[in-house]
Amino acid sequence: MSQKIFVISADNLGLSRDQVDYPDLELLRFPVFVGDKEYRQDEVHNAKWLLQKYANEQVVAKSSTLVKQEMVDIVERVRSSYDMIVQVVMGSGMSSASFVVAENVRKMYEGIIPIVNVDSSQVINGVGNVLLGVIDLIKSNPNLSPEEIAQKSKDVVQNTFTYFIFPDLNYLYRGGRIGKAKSLVGTIMKIIPIIGMLGDNGEGVMVPVGKGRTFKQVNTQLVELIKAKMAEKSVSTIKRMNLTHFGGNDEAVAELKEMVGKLPCNDFIIGTPNLVEAVYAGPGAYCLSMSL
Repeated sequence: MSQKIFVISADNLGLSRDQVDYPDLELLRFPVFVGDKEYRQDEVHNAKWLLQKYANEQVVAKSSTLVKQEMVDIVERVRSSYDMIVQVVMGSGMSSASFVVAENVRKMYEGIIPIVNVDSSQVINGVGNVLLGVIDLIKSNPNLSPEEIAQKSKDVVQNTFTYFIFPDLNYLYRGGRIGKAKSLVGTIMKIIPIIGMLGDNGEGVMVPVGKGRTFKQVNTQLVELIKAKMAEKSVSTIKRMNLTHFGGNDEAVAELKEMVGKLPCNDFIIGTPNLVEAVYAGPGAYCLSMSL
């Protein structure tokens, strides 16, 4: 008889809940602060809502870590009905606090129910791609041990690569993800950076991987980066791609979609931006994540 595995993640996936085909899943919602007021993702307070505020008002938004008690509440509710819980969380290199919360909950339930914490080493749709990859593992063999899931999940993480186009780095700076000097460089020089989170670099941090003065230049470089990574890994077909767009730059996004649409890929997803992701991306941003 197959064991039952419950999955916990959060709403920073570059995906809507409907885009994750796994019934035994619950998504925690990151607290987002706009000024002094807290919001959670819902039908009104979403990425579109925040991006409009960015465009029309001088607001500063930040997110907070996942709430431990809310994670505990989910575990308490499901632990008697499942054999194992797997949690897929944002990369600890970008948010060590969220992973610490997940680890604290795991330790609380040692000897009660096994909990496997997967450090995605990613943000935004990179987390979503890791989540979908881990779910693929569970679906293909639901009788994997916790140790086997942990090990195979590392392979998923190491083969997930995400590329971000952030026209305005100030949103990353205001959200506390990069220093002021880095945010100023692109603005002053009018350079559009390509920022990568590469699963095989072992650090789980954002690194510059390219730049251009036009979106056409950036898109061309991005496709070449993907091809180079495929060649490096001796991969002929991409398992999954997720293209997530935060509004604006419609022409550039359409161009990139056409370009990457020519690459061999088994599953191409147009992602769904969420509230917490919009905090750091800002208007005009888009990102492409691939799993090899």
